[in-house]
Amino acid sequence: MNFDSFHDVLEKEGIAVFSSKDAARIIGKPQGYTKLFLSRLAKRGMVQRVERGKYCLRGTWELVVASNLVYPSYISFLSALAFHKLTTQIPVQAQVVCTRQKKGINFGNVRIEFVRLKKAAFFGFRRFGDLFVAEPEKAIIDGLYVPERVPLPEIFYALKSGELNTGKLCEYADRLGSSVVKRRLGFLLEKAGIKIGSRLQAGKTTRYAVLNPFLGSTGEKNRNWKLIINEVLE
Repeated sequence: MNFDSFHDVLEKEGIAVFSSKDAARIIGKPQGYTKLFLSRLAKRGMVQRVERGKYCLRGTWELVVASNLVYPSYISFLSALAFHKLTTQIPVQAQVVCTRQKKGINFGNVRIEFVRLKKAAFFGFRRFGDLFVAEPEKAIIDGLYVPERVPLPEIFYALKSGELNTGKLCEYADRLGSSVVKRRLGFLLEKAGIKIGSRLQAGKTTRYAVLNPFLGSTGEKNRNWKLIINEVLE
């Protein structure tokens, strides 16, 4: 089988990242011949090795590669906000949510990082061509749930954009089941001037949490959301 025929099958089957086993099945040859076939294509600049045993066509977008290395998985956090044009930052990483542990890899000029979430938190993403990416609302919730992945000012910036579905934000926060995520979201929505009514509640907790867990615990106490406001957001 020549490269054009191989390429056509990959496109027809919607395979963005393929294994040597995929290639062997497509060309109908044993693994030994397949490795030689892929090696020749790589030398000619037609395919690119992503990691051991996995390849993509040369020129495949890094985010597409990132979201197809583990199944199931999707792009989230700052990477997803950038995809939806809801951040002022240019991410230097491709951030991937998955349900199992996986070490990060370097691909081209991009670092692909994998963040394991519990299965109950694995929802709220869509397919865009060959790319699986969080809905903007879920990227916000993921960022509040794993705050080291998205700077808080970028979450606030996205909320102020007016492009997000408030009902979906509240629904996803409630579905996640994290009290502190709901409290931080509620405060940020109110700060952004977005009315939420009774869709989010701080609950019966009497313990205060900090708005930004990476700053100190000094700040004004917000009784409504049981938060210590330790970061000024504009």
